[in-house]
Amino acid sequence: MANIFARSPYLIRIAETGQNGSKIELFLANGSFTGSPQYTLSKLIPATNNVETLYDISSYIREYIRFASCALIQSGGVAVTNPTTERVNVRVKRYKLVGATYTLLNTTDYIALDGYSYYEDGYNFDNGNYGLDEGNYYYNPTSDAGKIRATTGASFTAIYSSFHSTPAYFTINLTSGTFDIPRIRSSNATVGNKLEIFNAASVLQKRWFFYPQEECKYTPVIIDFINKYGAWQREFFFKASNDTLSVENTEYNLMQTDSFSYNVKEGQRKVFNANGKKSIKVNTGWVYETWKEVLKQIMLSERILIDDKPAKINSKSTELFKHINTKQINYSLEFEFAFDVINSVI
Repeated sequence: MANIFARSPYLIRIAETGQNGSKIELFLANGSFTGSPQYTLSKLIPATNNVETLYDISSYIREYIRFASCALIQSGGVAVTNPTTERVNVRVKRYKLVGATYTLLNTTDYIALDGYSYYEDGYNFDNGNYGLDEGNYYYNPTSDAGKIRATTGASFTAIYSSFHSTPAYFTINLTSGTFDIPRIRSSNATVGNKLEIFNAASVLQKRWFFYPQEECKYTPVIIDFINKYGAWQREFFFKASNDTLSVENTEYNLMQTDSFSYNVKEGQRKVFNANGKKSIKVNTGWVYETWKEVLKQIMLSERILIDDKPAKINSKSTELFKHINTKQINYSLEFEFAFDVINSVI
């Protein structure tokens, strides 16, 4: 089943000889399909010598995807079903219009995710079934290391290989479905492990390496964000962080009760609607040049949690460092927490 990454356009094309129009029926469900289509879209052809009709269905899909919380798995050896609210099942029925009659052409099912592709990838690019780029990742061994979203088939396996001096192996047996798989086996938390996913024919699908990193001076800041795959990704900013408070209010001139005998402690100006916002500046510590891909995905993310609190990124630009130019690479980012200091929810 193909994937749709709905932050990029996803085009449905109908261009049948002799058609004077077309329509699609779009079914969207966070579980099984039931009832009528959620949307029916139709068009007439632009001209008799141009019968192509295109439908971008991405914006309709995104209405059905929600990321309520990160809901991490404590490092262990079990996979859990990925929350159905974080993806949506899509069914598209394509019709051609000849005269006044619609004829069904085909029905196609997809899994849609709140991810995106890059311009260089081209249109309708499928990022695949795994929610994390292959590579090396570092984590604070006293915190949950995070999870990987994976869509697997029958008899797939996830195999942990520890970095102990005598490696230990652990296998999770997977079925067909979409799962959240812990990055670290609990017994490997202090040493790290390699995680590999194999299909039913024992062919390697993906491989990741996770290493613990101790920080003796600073308290690491945990950032969870929705990455380009439409999945939660956890990263640790190990070095110095700085907290800032900014306050806004409205000021007005106060009328004195008696101009000839006023209370000198009352003052002439007063404020109301006072509230504040908190922000934080964080530093990665020394990272490899390849970390710039993670940085790009953080800066492009629309859903971020910092130490499990909602936030938005204030940093709008940064140099993507190259090791040949900058021997020791550290990134600094500034975030603003996405809520008022004084509760103003109504």
